[in-house]
Amino acid sequence: MLAAVSLGNALAHRGKPRAALDVLRELGPLDGEPVLARTIETASAFFSDHDPEIRRAVYTRLRERAERSPEWISPALRALLIRYESTAGLLSAESAVRQVRRLLTMPEDPLLVPYLLGTAAAVAQWADATDDAERLVRSGLTEHWVSPLHPVHRSLLNTRVDTAAARGRHRWVLEETAGRLRMPDGSSRVGASNFLAHRVLALVECGRPAEAERLVAGVDVSEAQDGWEQNRFLYARGVLRASAGDPAGALADFLECGRRQTGRDVLSPVVTPWRSAAAECHLVLGGTPEALALAEEESRYAAVWDTPRVRGRALRVLGAATGGRRGLELTAEAVDVLRGTSLDVELIPALLTHGLQLTAAGQPRSARPLLREAATAAERLGAVRLSGRAELALRASGARRRTISLTGSGSLTAGERRVATLAADGRTNAEIAELLHLARRTVETHLTSTYRKLGIRRRTDLPEALNSGTDSAT
Repeated sequence: MLAAVSLGNALAHRGKPRAALDVLRELGPLDGEPVLARTIETASAFFSDHDPEIRRAVYTRLRERAERSPEWISPALRALLIRYESTAGLLSAESAVRQVRRLLTMPEDPLLVPYLLGTAAAVAQWADATDDAERLVRSGLTEHWVSPLHPVHRSLLNTRVDTAAARGRHRWVLEETAGRLRMPDGSSRVGASNFLAHRVLALVECGRPAEAERLVAGVDVSEAQDGWEQNRFLYARGVLRASAGDPAGALADFLECGRRQTGRDVLSPVVTPWRSAAAECHLVLGGTPEALALAEEESRYAAVWDTPRVRGRALRVLGAATGGRRGLELTAEAVDVLRGTSLDVELIPALLTHGLQLTAAGQPRSARPLLREAATAAERLGAVRLSGRAELALRASGARRRTISLTGSGSLTAGERRVATLAADGRTNAEIAELLHLARRTVETHLTSTYRKLGIRRRTDLPEALNSGTDSAT
């Protein structure tokens, strides 16, 4: 059985998901072996991600079985249903994470534990529970020693790079994906993949678009299997084209990504926010009504999932498409939603959009602090593209950005400053974590970075260090 699953996994990743399922069917009926039957069902669900028709059939059958015989559905299979409902826009992040955490406490057969961990890690990452996602990935790769031949192995690696990208760790993403895009003999892998998509996105953010262009040049998505990794690649290529001044080409990629995702019943923006990206292209091209329609639809799905990442992004783009006083209110709300969440990758564009709107509304003085904050955060992440946008926005506001130091109170990110302020007021790490809805480890990471930037060693030094820095008034 394990050999059949490994063979099926290899076939699925070579664009032959139907052949992969045929291999599992050849095992025959397993009515007398419930664990093996569930394992085959679970593996089939993983393989189905490579084909929209198969995916719909597999999950339709699985949902029907869950209603008819709920006792037959194991925690791993239940987690897969939660994952499906999350991407279909049927669950909130709070509900999905609560259910998955409960499943992780339930007994499960060793053959199915890796599937449970891989699925739970993906859901946690989508829900901004990045600490949980990283812990589950480590558990799968090190404690349970999931083999590279196992279907979950690639899923865990994908979630790990998804999490790093969400945190803005562009350099780590480039290091990780470099190895993933090479064959054992040293030659380059061909074809679209999630690793390739993340490498393209990281190269764009790090100001290396020429390298990204070379990577996408040899990929023909029209000839590839219509799987989720190809959709992710389309989104990444769209971002590259938009950054290169080709909004029409980018829009075509985003809309094709959306068409394919919709065909897979993936409606929520938790996987790929194609609507927001397409809306921004429409705005550049002068299609405000089209942009507004996409932004409103994205906002509705974001309200269902209800995490700072998807809500903040949707509010930002909706505000840009709406314009006027209401647009300012929406982008201000986007900034508020994202502040203090360690989501600088989304906070920076929100700060830029709101700052540019304030400048356009004749309020450049109000815009400058926001634009400086965006520039500082972009510089800290090594996000060259966003840093350049921040510089241009500052010039548009009538001020040149001062040279930003990587030390001192002015170098703190919004998240670090919020945590440090509470710590300076005498709050414990546990209290800060509860107040800001963060993991305690995240609080500790923020404080460690803050101590380094401020040049202090003790918590008692925070009040004086925080009050000693002043921002430029230019």
